[in-house]
Amino acid sequence: MKVLSCGDLMSGCKAVIEGKDTAEIMAKAAEHAKKDHGMTMIPPEMASKVQAAIKDK
Repeated sequence: MKVLSCGDLMSGCKAVIEGKDTAEIMAKAAEHAKKDHGMTMIPPEMASKVQAAIKDK
């Protein structure tokens, strides 16, 4: 299992995303970013930061 705390990237966000692997976390994070942060696309530099912030649970 993997986990991503959005607050590590977006100050003040309390969302915690869990998944079985990095691919699942990235998909859920993209959906969260679209719905809760108004991001219509994830720039490559942000995607890299998201991947670096994913931790083992």
